[in-house]
Amino acid sequence: MAGERPFPASPLPIGGLRKPSSGAHSTMSHDSVPVLGAHPYGSLHVVQPDQTMDTEEREDSLPPPLDPPENLGDRKRVQFSNVQPEALDDSSTRVAINHSMGGGDVVLILDLPEVYLVGYDTTSFTARHFGGIRDIPPGPHFFWVTHPDSGAVRTGFWIVSSGTHQVHVLQWDKFNETVLEPSRAEARIQAENLVNFHDKLVPYNDPSSVNSGVEKLDESVQKASSEKLKVWKRLSGSVTEKVLGRVTGQHANSWHVDTTDRVKGAVLLAAEMELERRFSNHLLQSRELNFSFSQHSKTYSADTMGAARSLAATDATPYMMSVMNEPNKELSEDDVVGELQFAFIVGVHLGNDACIQQWWHMVLKLIFKAYLLPEHRPILAAKLLQTVAAQLEYSSEWLDESIMDYSGSNSQELRLALIIYKRRLDEVLKGLGDLATADQLRVGTSFAKVEAEVVELGWDLHADYLRKGKVMMEDGEEVEVEMAELQAEDERGEWAPEVVELDEHGRQRDLVSWND
Repeated sequence: MAGERPFPASPLPIGGLRKPSSGAHSTMSHDSVPVLGAHPYGSLHVVQPDQTMDTEEREDSLPPPLDPPENLGDRKRVQFSNVQPEALDDSSTRVAINHSMGGGDVVLILDLPEVYLVGYDTTSFTARHFGGIRDIPPGPHFFWVTHPDSGAVRTGFWIVSSGTHQVHVLQWDKFNETVLEPSRAEARIQAENLVNFHDKLVPYNDPSSVNSGVEKLDESVQKASSEKLKVWKRLSGSVTEKVLGRVTGQHANSWHVDTTDRVKGAVLLAAEMELERRFSNHLLQSRELNFSFSQHSKTYSADTMGAARSLAATDATPYMMSVMNEPNKELSEDDVVGELQFAFIVGVHLGNDACIQQWWHMVLKLIFKAYLLPEHRPILAAKLLQTVAAQLEYSSEWLDESIMDYSGSNSQELRLALIIYKRRLDEVLKGLGDLATADQLRVGTSFAKVEAEVVELGWDLHADYLRKGKVMMEDGEEVEVEMAELQAEDERGEWAPEVVELDEHGRQRDLVSWND
């Protein structure tokens, strides 16, 4: 990602935030005891007894009661977590932990290696002794980490900040090299100690100011931070907890994704199936992302016949509306836009191939094939076009590699799709005339933003598309070629082929004949 830069060492202790040591030692080869019985590490704390007892008193005393003593005063009692630190069950629920330091939400990542590449939203940097981010504004946010020397595999997670100064505690699993949620007890311990290191965490608006001691940003930094936040809101404004839960299938305070996650229903190669079988640990297996619009679904139904079936095969509007109105889904406009934003962000930031393919599927097969959507669902059409415009801008100006570089054939197909979509949109708006609503007119304005972004690629959607011409080969020979991509589009309207009835002499019926 563009903007990656070396990051000064954080004043946090060496190794960043760590789980508290149990202090237990053994005479055998082990130095510490990671777990006590069935309780996760970090969930047990030693409580100093009220009074000491000699050996005789202990022998003569009754067994201790099962209930906790009532005379502990202000000291904290031992509380156990029923959530394993290694993995979270999808049905598990988490109680939000808030802090009183002000400024916004806080994200803590425990046990992250000393030098690691960290990214959040539109920012990324190489961090030393990274502990977390503070002053996170309300809304959805995406975080990811990877080793600087192996950026091909990345792991990330989403959070949704509600503006209640919540503490989100995550933990790096060095054995599986992924980010997970720790036990509830460990999260509570870190939140209670936040007052000791809150000011040493990385500020969301300006990561470079973590060691400067300057609390107020200068005008240039503040302007750049404000611009970044505006860009991020355009990219992720419709990503909600509902969207994250439906796509990932996870129900917690954070939603985890990985470079290797795949779309539900994708066909696995034999080697991939064998790899999944060998990895008995489910943390090492790829998760399935469940998008509402499957890449394998047809836009038409076999139950429809005639003109309705032809319309569904050539226009994705009926298909999109039927999926949104399914009883078990009932998707809103923001739900559809949120899935498009999720696919783009996870795809370009984690290099997730499945999400990138899902983004191309929604753009090429749905959005720019839904010609009647501006008339029937103008709010949805405008939001989708605005999102695509923001994604194309971010891809070209903020990323090292544009999503347009993913596939040359997809880029060419997108160019043709935009040319056709512009013609159809003009026809719809011209047909509505003075009856067009403000929402329908806003679709034209939103498409103009998309058109402005592709101008940077050298695409002119107004110009006539070249059908036939000569191409010079490497040896200097000129060859005449003919482009037939827009043949079907050219044969629409008054130029469309028409089925006629012929008489016994091969002449068209219903025409005036001067010979009869």
